[in-house]
Amino acid sequence: MKLADYLDTTRTSQSAFAERLGVSQGLVHQWLTGKRPISAEKCPEIEKLTGGAVTCEELNDKVDWPYIRASGFRSAA
Repeated sequence: MKLADYLDTTRTSQSAFAERLGVSQGLVHQWLTGKRPISAEKCPEIEKLTGGAVTCEELNDKVDWPYIRASGFRSAA
């Protein structure tokens, strides 16, 4: 699921999501509009925060997530 779809489905505002994630609402807006990519460091946090509904693979396709996961990364989803 895309992050924008998750926010719409759960009726979560950009501001509320940003606060839970510890980033600015402006940054979340930039992610959603494609003006700024989601960093690899934030992807696991977002996956955890969304209960696995939005995965790292969907957030940032520039990272070899299967390798990262095989190396011991664990989502709390």
